Amino acid sequence: MKKRPLTLFLSGALCFAALQTASAVTNLVGVSVPWIEGQTGILPTQTDGDTIGGNTGWNAYIRPVGGSFLNSGNGPSTRFSIELTPGTYNFEIVLQHGSWADNSPNNPGSVLNLFFNDNYADPGISAKLSGGNVGDLQPLTTDDFALVINDEGGMTAPAGSLVFSDGSHIVTMTDFSMEVIGDEVQAFESFPGGGEDSSLKFTLDVVIPEPSTSLLTLLGVGFLLRRRRS
Repeated sequence: MKKRPLTLFLSGALCFAALQTASAVTNLVGVSVPWIEGQTGILPTQTDGDTIGGNTGWNAYIRPVGGSFLNSGNGPSTRFSIELTPGTYNFEIVLQHGSWADNSPNNPGSVLNLFFNDNYADPGISAKLSGGNVGDLQPLTTDDFALVINDEGGMTAPAGSLVFSDGSHIVTMTDFSMEVIGDEVQAFESFPGGGEDSSLKFTLDVVIPEPSTSLLTLLGVGFLLRRRRS
C-alpha cells in the first residue's frame, strides 16, 4: 500500500526536527571577567581576565569544580571549547590575585560574561551578584554598564540575560559565587605563581527546547486532516 503525500510530509517533518536536534552542538568557548574598578580606569587592556592568549589582560583559567584546568599557557592553549549536552555543569574560573573576589571598597564586585559557539564578540550570558561579590545572582544589563570587555579584547554590550539559546539547547546560569582561595595560577599560566587567587564558580543547566509551537500546530493539523480523509 502506497503512502499518501500527507503521510510522507508528516514523516519528513518529524525526521527533520529529530535530525536538527540530534546534530546541533552548543559549545562554551570563552569567558571575560572585567574588574569593576577598572570600568572607570584603563580599558580594556589591563583590568580584565579573559581567554585571549597574548594580550595584556590577565588570563582566566577554567576547570570543572574538582577537576583539572581545561586551558593553559598564554597562546592558543588559552582557548577552550566545552561541548554542552543536556545536564548540569559546575565550573570554576581562577584568576591570579585575590582582589577579584575580596569585595573591598575599591573593588565592589566582579561580573562574568560567557561566550558560546565561536562568537567571542557578544556574550550569551552576563552575570553579577547583587552585593558586589556576594548576594543574589542577577543578569548584568546596560543599566549597570553600557559596555563590558568582550573575549576579543574589545568592548560590547552585556547580554542582559542569564539564559542563552541557539535553538538546539537552552543554557541557563543558575548559580554564581566568588571567593579568595590559595595559590593556583599565575597571570599568564595555569600553575601557581605566589599569593592568593580569586575563584569564580558558576553552574549551567542545559536542556533541549521543546518543539516549536508552529511545528506542533502543523503536525496537529496534518494528523487531523489525515484522520478525516481515512
